[in-house]
Amino acid sequence: MATSPDPPTRKKRRKASSKTPSERLTKLLPDVQEGDPKAIHEARKLTRKVAAELALSDAPKKVRRAWRDLRRAVAPIRDRDAAGEHLRAALQELKAPRAEIETFERDWQSKRAEALAALILPKMAKDVPRPKHLKRKVRAALAEQGAAILDAAPRVLGASTTEVWHEWRKSLKHYRYTLELLEPAPTALTDVLDGLGRLQDAEVVLDILTGEAWLPHSKAALIEGEQRARTAAQEQVRQAWPALQHHLQTVLEPEKTEQNSG
Repeated sequence: MATSPDPPTRKKRRKASSKTPSERLTKLLPDVQEGDPKAIHEARKLTRKVAAELALSDAPKKVRRAWRDLRRAVAPIRDRDAAGEHLRAALQELKAPRAEIETFERDWQSKRAEALAALILPKMAKDVPRPKHLKRKVRAALAEQGAAILDAAPRVLGASTTEVWHEWRKSLKHYRYTLELLEPAPTALTDVLDGLGRLQDAEVVLDILTGEAWLPHSKAALIEGEQRARTAAQEQVRQAWPALQHHLQTVLEPEKTEQNSG
């Protein structure tokens, strides 16, 4: 019996996944250099995915450094793009005067253009072979990372300073990209990361609003709104955490059992 051809979406997905990190980056770079927000976001995510895999290998330092430097290079522009989305939505909600919104858009785009002009992309190293025994290494790394996340949670969730939350977010993102070397991230993880992402966005917006001469008429209201958003994001994480805690404990239990039996 003749089999039907794969749906086009499946073909595209399989073809995309077969590309090396450097090939995927090469495809993105022209749009990154043009300042396309989506390409910049995708490039930043790619650097995190590659970092998760390189952490399991004995890749040369220059390879790790190149991907790290790329992430750092595009991060300020991506952070501003995310902040801009929140500010536009807040201005609409506040029903800010049209003239103020137009002034904001003009000045914001000018500032973004300056950041893009200052963008210097590092020279990328060649791809390195995937680590041997990748699945085994991923499982071992997940066990270690998951235990560290669980251990830090009580201190983070009770902390008032957002720096502690941000460091924890980086650990969770690294865990996610390590996990996605094998399987999709569960909703329990993405829900926590969504809340932590909004918390980080609020910090960026607040830094911009307090450090730059933006929106004199709406500035106080915008700062108050982002402070509320920051608090709400922390509460969102606290409410979402028990599901992720249960997931991590469930995943770690077989590891403990195996170690004890050994």
